[in-house]
Amino acid sequence: MHITYPDREDFFQTLRGAGSNSLDFIVVVTAALNPFNTERLKACLGECVRALRNGGLLFVQGRPDYLPELGVYLDQYLNFKYWIAIESTVQHRDSGLPSVHAAVLLFSKGSSRFNVRRTRFPHRYCAFCKRTLKDWGGKAHLMHPDGYVISDVWTDLPQADNYTQISVPVLNTILRMLDLEPRGEEKADLLQQAGIQGPSREVKGLVGPKEGIGVEGVVAEPAIQYSLPGFLKPDVEYSDVINEVGDKKFDIVHHGDAVEILKQYPDNSVDLVFADPPYNLDKSYNVYEDEQEDGQYIKWCNSWLREYVRILKPTGSLYVLNLPRWTMYHAAFLNKWLCFQSWIVWDALSEPRGKLMPAHYGLLFYTKQPTDFTFNYRELGQLDARYYCLRSSCVRKRKAMGVDDKMLLTDIWWDIHRIKHRRDRDYHPCQLPDALMERIIRLSTNEGDIVLDALCGAGTTPVIAVTLGRRYVAIDIDQKYVQITKKKIAEVKRKGYVERESVHKPQRKYTKKELQLELRELAAELGRLPTPKDVQKMSEYDLDVFLDTFPTWGKALKAAKLGVQS
Repeated sequence: MHITYPDREDFFQTLRGAGSNSLDFIVVVTAALNPFNTERLKACLGECVRALRNGGLLFVQGRPDYLPELGVYLDQYLNFKYWIAIESTVQHRDSGLPSVHAAVLLFSKGSSRFNVRRTRFPHRYCAFCKRTLKDWGGKAHLMHPDGYVISDVWTDLPQADNYTQISVPVLNTILRMLDLEPRGEEKADLLQQAGIQGPSREVKGLVGPKEGIGVEGVVAEPAIQYSLPGFLKPDVEYSDVINEVGDKKFDIVHHGDAVEILKQYPDNSVDLVFADPPYNLDKSYNVYEDEQEDGQYIKWCNSWLREYVRILKPTGSLYVLNLPRWTMYHAAFLNKWLCFQSWIVWDALSEPRGKLMPAHYGLLFYTKQPTDFTFNYRELGQLDARYYCLRSSCVRKRKAMGVDDKMLLTDIWWDIHRIKHRRDRDYHPCQLPDALMERIIRLSTNEGDIVLDALCGAGTTPVIAVTLGRRYVAIDIDQKYVQITKKKIAEVKRKGYVERESVHKPQRKYTKKELQLELRELAAELGRLPTPKDVQKMSEYDLDVFLDTFPTWGKALKAAKLGVQS
């Protein structure tokens, strides 16, 4: 592998001198250039697009206040893959959340298969109970001895300044991810298939500018001196007059089109606006079509975001949750109208899949003015330290013993999980956990304030608002979700909570764990992974038990594969 590390002075010329389709990967440290010269950066990234070969990878380092515009630009020419959030040194701000969120965008070029190597971080263990920080939920037998597969939220590397540079551990992890072993050209691949050894080429990459690469143990002088506090307010004039909403306009669940109903609300009338829109992933909603053309989806989102900006009070806050690709577009739009406060990373791994597991949901936080907005950080700014696990048994024991270290609430939220159990879920494809909405509402409103969600789905936002003594406005286009929301609100007002029915799973004669361990024992005996025929000959369990329990043979062999690898 040949990597070029040009300095700041030569970086652009080195890119321009690279042949078209000649580089396998490029790592751009935008903070070592001028991150506020957007046009110059776009010209630089345009050269990256040209120089990358088909299947090549582009990594772009930066900060979430300016990266979205670059990401939107690149999304026209490359395939967006991940917004990798990297926990870095704490940056304290004049207002809002302390920030630890630096980022690396990952794009690929062309239609070739996206290749990154499966990379692992070592398992971490609870400082109190000594079990893994990650609760495997009875699946500890499936833990890989080398660690866990990394996701797009990196919180286990040494914290460093990844805002004005890229640290050595982060760069090393990126290089470990590269799955770019020397390959022959297309013709050579055909020769190799025929048993003839063809020529191979050298993998080529470019990383820089080198002034932006941190040196371990040395604090690098940043290329541009800038700080997180005091992002400039957009050049937009707002009236400071707060308009009261009539009694009939709040504590209501509307059925209808979000934009048309939002137009009925006056300027500067709502304290908190929140949205968790459909993610354009073809999810199964009753009414809404969740698979629009990209441009049409963004246009629709901008239509209700524009109304959100208008109705938001001068002291109010806007939050919008989406997948990182769409969050970039929301941020690029909102940066023209509101004051950026945070790109909050909700670290919410849903299911392990892929070589880089998707766990990152982007939660944007904007206000109408840079300071003097409602924000109750003093009451909510401390969390249990992350070196303790979240198992309820461990929490009870250590708190009873007075072991209760704390850490700051920052813009990476790792302690709130997605809804795991059917008993906690309504019939909705993307329901949010109560704890997420409770934190947002507590942070950005006071009792009696108005909370609005124009895409309320199963009603988590208004239900939590009522529970916390806030007023609410909820809108949804689906009559079924409107009825679910009204029913839940009525139940909260009557009982103080939403009652959930228990979900009883049918008891299996054999557990998945038992069967997986059986296959691991057979693998140890055979010295290889067992086949269905091996099970028929050697196992005390009938083959049909395995076939009925697991959707694929690969799933059944998970524990056996770990045994063979170790």
